[in-house]
This record gives sequence, C-alpha cells and structure tokens, in this order.
Amino acid sequence: MSRIIEVVPGSPAERAGIRPGLVLREANGVPVTDIIDWKKSLAYPNLLLTLEDEEGRLDTVRVLHPSGSDIGVIFESATVDCLKQCKNNCLFCFVRQMPKGQRKTLYVRDDDYRLSLVFGSFVTLTNVSEQEWKRILREKISPIYVSVHTTNPELRTRIMGNPRAGLIMEQLKQLVDAGITVQTQLVLIPGINDGQELERSLHDLFSLYPGVESVAVVPVGLTGHRAGLPQIEGYDKASARQVLDAALALSRRARRKIGSSFVYAADEFFVLAEAAFPGAAYYDDFAQLENGVGLCRILKDEFLAELRQKRNRREAQRNVVWVTGESPAQLLHELQREANLKAGCNVDVLSVRNNLFGGRVTVTGLLCGEDIARALAASGLPKDTVFMVPEITLREGTFLDGMTWEQLTVQFPEYILDTCPMDGGEMLRRTLRHGGIK
Repeated sequence: MSRIIEVVPGSPAERAGIRPGLVLREANGVPVTDIIDWKKSLAYPNLLLTLEDEEGRLDTVRVLHPSGSDIGVIFESATVDCLKQCKNNCLFCFVRQMPKGQRKTLYVRDDDYRLSLVFGSFVTLTNVSEQEWKRILREKISPIYVSVHTTNPELRTRIMGNPRAGLIMEQLKQLVDAGITVQTQLVLIPGINDGQELERSLHDLFSLYPGVESVAVVPVGLTGHRAGLPQIEGYDKASARQVLDAALALSRRARRKIGSSFVYAADEFFVLAEAAFPGAAYYDDFAQLENGVGLCRILKDEFLAELRQKRNRREAQRNVVWVTGESPAQLLHELQREANLKAGCNVDVLSVRNNLFGGRVTVTGLLCGEDIARALAASGLPKDTVFMVPEITLREGTFLDGMTWEQLTVQFPEYILDTCPMDGGEMLRRTLRHGGIK
C-alpha cells in the first residue's frame, strides 16, 4: 500500500503539509499503483497529490519541487505497493544461509523488476508475470539488471530450481530488441557454471551487445549456515585465477572490438587469486560498481591522489586503526604503509572475522556490530586510539545484527570511534585529522 510512514524534515512534502499516515492515491489525476508510477510523476515540478487519511477522507495537496527530484516522502514499501517475492529455489540463495535471530527484513526473498529500475537491484526475470513483461517492453523500463548466472537453459533451470529459468536468452533478446539496456551478472559456483559454461555464457551475452551493456562475474557467497542445503565449495586461489583468465581474455578481445571491457570481474576474484587490481581503464564507466566491481580500484586511486597532495611530513600524535573485513585487508595494508611513510601517520589495520556468517563471508559490508566489538575488545590497544569503522557496515545507524552505533561506542569509552567513508580521499583526510596531522 502507498502509505507514507515518514516525511523528511524541511522537504517540499513537509512544507506542503504532508504527514505520515496518509495514503497516496493519485498524482496529477493519474493513479499511483507502484514505484514506477511515482517516479514518473516526479518529473512534474507542479504536483497535485490526492491523499487519503485514516478516516478514508480524500484531500488534494500541491507540492512544488525541482523536476525529477524527490519530494521527501518515504513509503511503507520500497515498491509503494506490495514487494514481489521470489519463487526460485537457487542452489546458492544467500537469504537461506542467513543465521537465525536477525531482523525480519533480512529474510525477505524479493525478485522485483521495479527495484531493478529504481535501485539497480538484480532480478532473475523468472518471477515476472505476462502482464508485467508486457509493461516492461511497452514502457521500455531501462536499464534493467539481470542475474543470468548461465545462458545454458537446462543448467540455469537446475541452478535456480525454476522451469521458467531456461527462457533467459529469449527474454534478453526481447529486451534488447525493445531498446532496453541490460546490465547482467554471473554468480559463479565452482565446477557448475564456470569453466566451459562460463565461456559459453560470456560468448552468448557478448552476442547481444550493445543491448547487453556489461557482465559482472561474481563468486558465489557462502556462509557457515548451510544445513540442509546442497554442498557447495567456494573459490580458492587456483580456481579464482582460472575465472580471471577467462574473464580477462574476453575483456581484451572486447576492448579491441568495441572499445570497452564488457565483462568485469568482481574485486573478490582478484583478492582470492592474489592478483593486482587492473587500472581504472579496465572498468570503463564503473557500471557494475554496486556489484563489488571496481570499488577497490576507486578507493586506492582516490587515496593515493589525496596522499600526493600532502607535501609536509609530520609525526602523528594519535594512533588510528582502520577496521575492515578480511577481503580488502591486503589493500588497506598497502595504503597503510603509504600513509605512514609519506604522511607521517601511525595507522594500523584491524581485520575482523565475520563470525555471524560462520567465518566464510569476508566482505566488509556484511560485518556486524558484535563481531566488530569483539575485535576491538581483543585489540589490546591503548586508550585514545581512534578506530575508523566503515560506513558501509551501517544502515541508518544500525549494524546488520541490530546493534546500533551508539551501543558500540558506549562499550568502548576508552577509544575514539568514528565512521570510515568509502571515499579514499576523505578517508585519508579524516585519518590525518584524527592523527593530529594538519
């Protein structure tokens, strides 16, 4: 339901008198049925909204705002109406590997094409109804982000546990023919959809360029909570290297033919293979950034660019520690050495094991508050040490396990805790400031 649960203070919506509890019915006389209708209506700077109150009474409110900008209302559902649930039974479904006892929203399995348009979420296209499919083609909903995994119809059906999964190439061709831009991803499982199957998928997807604009190659995410689920092994150094060889070979061919890499390996593959991250040119316009593709390259380049501007070397007055997941720890150690040597910092790196997910998840964004607290308590560092905790671990001031930022800081009054931004330049500036280096 299009019920408004929050109005941003100082926003155009608040100035117009809109309040939480109201239900949005129409915008400029057109019914608002979902997030796509709502986003379309925001193109009009002069909005006449029809709202229904708790008693069922209708009223109209005029909202003036810059065309295309948000007016400051938050709906009960991300899609405005009901979120579309996933009916697949994927071998590697991450939601089914979640530990028990976390907040309810973490167990929601969604597969909603509208979230793909609005937030860049990947969808499988297996849960799209005929009516919804016609709408996508008719309204040219673009770009759309598609989890392909494999273009082999029989294999995709087995991986996803859904007979409609085998239609993927037909669906992609229809999208491309309709003028819709598609970004894709292949989540790879060792011995199942890599090797020759990976080469087949990359070849098939490249045949649909430029409609299919990019492919992200991502390793399967596994936790320590797979009881009752199929046995799957993760990637090691050798197998990750094989994936990189295949992906980079096509990237080189693509650059010669179309001028872009087309296929991009996730940062985690380079970490697992202990391989150097490619230069920025490999990532082109970083279209798959939200998929963990190129984040490390951007962070490193931003950090080193800022470091080159620091000409005066002064000794730090306070210790600073960067908190991180295990996966990017090696990169941060490289940046740590550069900062200590060239800017006079006294920086260390605290790599945190993800016990919440059984130690098999190593990315920083899925660290929880309890694991970070455990690592801080075991660090044994002197008081007044500054710990910089990655912003990406927090959502609205709360960690994945429900611990709040305030609860974490209260546990460690002897330390100075601050968040660490994803921007490499700001990360260095904040490090220098905490270290007392101006």
